[in-house]
Amino acid sequence: MSSDKNRLKQCTVVLTRGCNLRCDFCFEKEAGYRAHDQLSLDEAKRIVDLCGDANVKYVFLTGGEPLTYPHLLDVLKYIKEEYPAITPTIATNGVLLEDMELCQRLIDCGLRYLDISMKGADASEWKRATGYDGYAKQLRAIRNLASTELEFTCSMVVTEENVTRVCEAVRAAHDNGARQFSFTFFIDNIESNTKDMDYLKEHDPFALIESFVSQIDRLNAITDDWWVEYSFPLCAYTERQLKLLEGRLAGPCQIHLQNAITVDNTMKLLPCDMYASANLGRLGDDFSTYEELDNWMDGHEYQSAVEEMRKYPSEKCSSCAFLDQCYGGCPVLWKNYSFEALMSFKASVDSDS
Repeated sequence: MSSDKNRLKQCTVVLTRGCNLRCDFCFEKEAGYRAHDQLSLDEAKRIVDLCGDANVKYVFLTGGEPLTYPHLLDVLKYIKEEYPAITPTIATNGVLLEDMELCQRLIDCGLRYLDISMKGADASEWKRATGYDGYAKQLRAIRNLASTELEFTCSMVVTEENVTRVCEAVRAAHDNGARQFSFTFFIDNIESNTKDMDYLKEHDPFALIESFVSQIDRLNAITDDWWVEYSFPLCAYTERQLKLLEGRLAGPCQIHLQNAITVDNTMKLLPCDMYASANLGRLGDDFSTYEELDNWMDGHEYQSAVEEMRKYPSEKCSSCAFLDQCYGGCPVLWKNYSFEALMSFKASVDSDS
């Protein structure tokens, strides 16, 4: 079988599980924060070689906190020298970027895009969410980045605790030079003791969405360059909310589109970085070249595992007008409640309003 060199657009590489923060909403906290759980430089280069062979356009370097990875600059230089067509990007909390020299070294080594994760609207909110007061450091990092030509986005996980202060967080970042913003509604990646209706009563997704949407006018007054990442199915939104969010909802994830891969710090192939314990194959054991990976991804074992995750949460999805836009929402969303429970809870909320 000949490999399709246009199959994959992006590869996410989990360089390390180590992190300098302990965010209460982190989807990877069950993986631990062990600094020694990291790729060697040779392993990282091997993944980059695979990406180059596959004509991948973007390599997304993440963690843990990738700026704590000791070989980060070497990986960036390797991509720049050996695969200049690849755009390397980094997802970071940004604390270490208060060092302007580090910002410049990253750029000089070939970094071309960066996502900096905002943690709160002030120092106390930052410390409550992360266990560390990095608010001022992150704002200095944003000022540093804004003084360069590097394109960057400020992202924010929207939670029950921070949703009412989203605009304050955006305003502070914007005042310090940030221009692009993305938001992700919190998805609980931890197995909860409560399920379905009980879980939804404790963590109301409709209240979370409405609280965010109610701030759109204020948000637009600060910046027009913002969007919401993929999470809830579109039937979770009202028609009014969808109208207000028109053109700002990102498309489905790589599990549904099958246009990207994630390789973790042990060389395992993951469905995405939300599935830290999954194993869809291992570089060096199950495949080594892109042609072998291409054949592996077409194989029964890989396809069966992925198709199980891609199952629609309800039979209603197959006839839904929004199917190609949401595919039933993020697969992780259904860890603690079912689609039927979500719709029942929505009906109960609607009847009470």
